[in-house]
Amino acid sequence: MLKVMKNLIILLIVLYISTMPAFAAGKELINEISSMVNELIEDGKVKGAVLSVTKSDKIIFCNGFGFADEYNNIAADGETTAFRIGSVSKTFVAAAAQILNQEGKLDMNTDISAYLKPDFPKLTYPVTMHQLLTHTAGFEELVTGIAVANVSDTEPLSESVRKYMPAQVYKPGEISSYSNYGIALAAYVIESITDVDFSKFCMERIFMPLNMNDTTYEYMHDVAYVSKAYLPNGNEGIEPYINLYPEGSAVSTAQDMAKYMMWLLNNQDNRVLSGEYKKELFIKQFSMSEKLEGGGYVWNRKERNNKIYYDKKGETLHFYTRIALYPETDTGVFLSFNTYVPENEINAVMKKATDLLYGKYEDKKTNNIKNEFDIRGIYVNNWSSFKTQERILSYIIPGKIIKISESKGVFLLNGEKMKLIGDNTYSSLIGTIQFIEKNDKLFIATESAVTYSQLPFWQNKTIQLFIPLLFVLLSVIYFINGMRLKKAFNIYSPLTQLLALVALFIFLYRGIINYSILKYSALIMVFGWLIVILGVAGIMNTLLKKKNDKIDIIDYGWNFANLMFAIWLFTFNII
Repeated sequence: MLKVMKNLIILLIVLYISTMPAFAAGKELINEISSMVNELIEDGKVKGAVLSVTKSDKIIFCNGFGFADEYNNIAADGETTAFRIGSVSKTFVAAAAQILNQEGKLDMNTDISAYLKPDFPKLTYPVTMHQLLTHTAGFEELVTGIAVANVSDTEPLSESVRKYMPAQVYKPGEISSYSNYGIALAAYVIESITDVDFSKFCMERIFMPLNMNDTTYEYMHDVAYVSKAYLPNGNEGIEPYINLYPEGSAVSTAQDMAKYMMWLLNNQDNRVLSGEYKKELFIKQFSMSEKLEGGGYVWNRKERNNKIYYDKKGETLHFYTRIALYPETDTGVFLSFNTYVPENEINAVMKKATDLLYGKYEDKKTNNIKNEFDIRGIYVNNWSSFKTQERILSYIIPGKIIKISESKGVFLLNGEKMKLIGDNTYSSLIGTIQFIEKNDKLFIATESAVTYSQLPFWQNKTIQLFIPLLFVLLSVIYFINGMRLKKAFNIYSPLTQLLALVALFIFLYRGIINYSILKYSALIMVFGWLIVILGVAGIMNTLLKKKNDKIDIIDYGWNFANLMFAIWLFTFNII
């Protein structure tokens, strides 16, 4: 008996000594990132947050900061307060697909039409589940239909994936282009195979087996108390409902996400998925370049000092979330805010975690690195619309269009210096990026599924803003001149055009705030064509004037403005 006790004590001492460095490192990690989150709360930048950290199959930290509901004095709590995790929800779609893959019910490389109902609209190009989960199905992005203001306006997944199908602007498998629709379609494929509602499938096959009792996709539920949403000024905000719900509507607590992270990191835990199929979530499934880690199924793969980690960000209108898994140290970090916070602020917290776990970034000493392209120009995020009237959103939403310029031999991204760290590869304010030429077109690949493609110089923001302003200015001048000359055409044509332009922008604005630009597509087009028809009439009126009629510079100016604005309307698919 004494011998057994002696051996047990020795074993406990060995375990204690072996785990001391890990827990010491964990304590430093918790102290550092907790301090950063607390600072954001105390500075009034964020109303509330939750944070969980796991280490070696243990939850070593799970806490809330600030308020989940300030008016009712309800504090954010890591165990009981659910936050909206946005696109982190997409990782559940990947796990669900792997469940069916493991069971032999889904082939990741088979055309999904084999699983869909016969009445499903035919895609331009065939697509596989592999391509949907790697964001390489080639879809453009639509805002219309993605969210609604009222829960009563949400639609079943079977309807929304049919109704809001975007165009495929790239052939599948060629270009990584982030797609909310693509993930929703992947979830619908799972529904079609199982004949089970996707939210129910996840509840029964993922959340319940992992004891994630406070996680759900349901719009209306009593599963968990969900934090209020807040604006940066501290006032309560109204959070829309995600209509294509599998891509971003899940709510979860920091504690549940800690359980999820421990399961993902432990390949011996065969609940839900075996280690073999779990690994497929994270291995390199696609990359725009061999020099970038690319992504697994939904998850981003990133490298720091020759060590790989995986992350995913989630963002709704007000909730901002990050999750990161560090397999080299068997650590997971989950962080979510209930307030819009600038991306650099939340990224700084996650960078600190990576610095502490994998070491600060070490410059790789490489010789004879070079840039082979003239990279100067403007680039549009491929996570945009190109074929619809929503194309104008690229010029409205910050970050959708970026500019690469050069100053004194140094390249700048939106005015910030970039550093050449490899062939055609730079460190930049949006992370590590690489310039790649495909099909005679220049692309920017990033460390996530987001990519950018180069635009012609005349599509830069300055020119595209100048054209409508010029049109308005010269139309007003033409109208005033018509009043002076008392000519009916010169008065009513520009006046009608200006009123049509106001109506056009009103419907665009209504479409933007209601996530339904394409709902007003016909009206927007009517007013666009009215402007163009009156402009053509003006040009004809000038050309048909008699020799003794005076044609002044105002006529030519207005005609020129009409021509340029017609091209502008065509460029943005308004006509």
